[in-house]
Amino acid sequence: MQVIGHRGCADRAPENTRLAVRRAAAHVDMVEIDVRRCGSGELVVCHDDRLRRLTGARGRVSETAYARLESLRVLDSDESIPLLAALLADVPDAVGVNVELKHAGMAGDLLAVLDGVANDVLVSSFEPAALQEVRAVSDLPLGYLFHQELKRLGRDWRHGLARARTLDCAALHPSVGLCTDSSDRIARAQEEGFAVNVWTVARPATARRLREMGVDGLIVDDWAVV
Repeated sequence: MQVIGHRGCADRAPENTRLAVRRAAAHVDMVEIDVRRCGSGELVVCHDDRLRRLTGARGRVSETAYARLESLRVLDSDESIPLLAALLADVPDAVGVNVELKHAGMAGDLLAVLDGVANDVLVSSFEPAALQEVRAVSDLPLGYLFHQELKRLGRDWRHGLARARTLDCAALHPSVGLCTDSSDRIARAQEEGFAVNVWTVARPATARRLREMGVDGLIVDDWAVV
């Protein structure tokens, strides 16, 4: 079972920063990071499009040039919003990278950044279009993200599994609430060839239960949970 550091283990360092992945590297098998395009076109590592929660600044990442983003500080730390290429340079080769694409339209630039990267890379997204674009130009393994809060939109377990098949995914990334009540659905997905990586696991008891259920990976904000 793999331990995957959510946003670089966000409980241990400012999320999605170079410091976060450096701290997490010794404790996890893979780091998960969020990638989006900023206003000047570069791919940056940042979960939110709006800047306020992370930096206190106004505006959107998608409308802000990287020169401005670089001057902001994440969660009152000394860390800035990093370029994807810069953050990847801080991840040891033996540690995998789960790149979560926050929107479509980045596949070509993503592959250019990943060219020559020695790490194992998994690309995940909630957005089917983002995964379709990557599959069209690459054989990188893909993971489809889904959770029970979107059940009203049809994004429950059955939908997630069907969508993962259609997208030619290697992995399912369901939220923890979809997994703790049934080991059968996990086993069936694995029989179809999918790895099951569960997010975001916050309690040791939940981690133990999911391990007993045979999941392939736990996505955590704190490596101590596992």
